[in-house]
Amino acid sequence: MRKLFWGFVALALMSPVSLVAQQTALSLSSGWKFGGTMGVREGDLNVAAAVPFSAELAFRVRADAAAILVVEYQPTTLRLKPFGGGINQQLFDMNVWYFMIGGETEIIDRGPVVPFAIGMLGVAWFDPAGGAGDRASETMFAATFGGGVRVPLGQSDRVSLRLEARMNLTIPWGSASIYCGGGGCYTGFGGTIGPVQGALYGGLRFALGPRP
Repeated sequence: MRKLFWGFVALALMSPVSLVAQQTALSLSSGWKFGGTMGVREGDLNVAAAVPFSAELAFRVRADAAAILVVEYQPTTLRLKPFGGGINQQLFDMNVWYFMIGGETEIIDRGPVVPFAIGMLGVAWFDPAGGAGDRASETMFAATFGGGVRVPLGQSDRVSLRLEARMNLTIPWGSASIYCGGGGCYTGFGGTIGPVQGALYGGLRFALGPRP
């Protein structure tokens, strides 16, 4: 699954010259994503905390804002805590992908440190590791909000340190059923909000055009 993530990065680096000339930047980040929980018929379904990986391609559309494309990958574990105080059960490993599009706005563009805010919409893909047998994947609508700072490394801002906090919100299209086995079905969703996860990221931002 990581091949898909690095494929996006390679595609960004091989962007046509015409796109590079439009002031683009590539950001590569990792950090820590906190666990998220959603209610199901059997109890509370938990997406465990894990180390995520994020790649962002930004296209500047005005002096203080850019349109962004983001791919985020999180290898994690799905757990179920039954109602009534039962033992927390580990179900299976899962890959969570976010494919997002949105915008990034620089709040203050004065001085070496640039604070920014982001907002994105897209889809979240919950894919059981291995994808075999009775383990079905699930796709949900996703929204991401966050903010952070960029700190140039060196005299220019061609390479910058990027520190960021994000909140991922997922909403099922309808009923969700991620896992069914001999002991019954898990994740029969009965609400309107899927797992909500916060994350902290650190990484590098590389300018690919005249002005990032």
